[in-house]
Amino acid sequence: MELTKEQLLQIDNYIFSCGIKYYDVKAEIVDHFANILEDRLDKNPSLDFKKEIKNIHRNFSDNGFNKLLKEKIKSVHKMFYKQSFDYLISFFKFPKILISGTLFYALFLMMNLFNDKQDFFFWLYSFLLILIVRIFYQSWKTKKQQKARFLILNKTNNFLQMFNFVFISFNFITNIRGAESFLNPIHNNIQLGIFVLLLLFYWSGESIFHLNKKIVKEQYPNVIV
Repeated sequence: MELTKEQLLQIDNYIFSCGIKYYDVKAEIVDHFANILEDRLDKNPSLDFKKEIKNIHRNFSDNGFNKLLKEKIKSVHKMFYKQSFDYLISFFKFPKILISGTLFYALFLMMNLFNDKQDFFFWLYSFLLILIVRIFYQSWKTKKQQKARFLILNKTNNFLQMFNFVFISFNFITNIRGAESFLNPIHNNIQLGIFVLLLLFYWSGESIFHLNKKIVKEQYPNVIV
């Protein structure tokens, strides 16, 4: 027995009231509940619909939806980083390795314009700081514009934490290097290589985020993301 729009809305509202705020996770649970309820209504059309929703919830797990939500969050974040690292690796394969090489060489030429290489790495540090501010701004803008939150697009916190850690590490490397170290071309090239790797990682994360956003738009065309 196919459920009506009103019945589906009842399930949706109930699941939302249980703390499931992510639209994609909620949609998956609603679909799960709907399939079970359709089978039960086929067998007993007179059953109490609201009571049956609660019965399914009680049988869902010991902790209700908490365990499912934690598993979903862990799975989605793990997939996001796997996709980002896979995308990052592609920059070291043809033809994208040409982008990596060009980026490194362009920064190498810029670095050689500075008599004091420490000043150059300070500007790189400042650029990374701008990227972190951009992540915060993007998060704020997305939350303001979104009609619904999607777990698959909720990469900001973990992505920011990881990027911030590498950003601090880059700054730490710059600070512990002595004046003589900045006169050593090998040391400068190694740190420049680290910066390029960090920049490509950021690029990869942003690319995967926008790819996921495109997929969400195709799956939920009536929802603003």
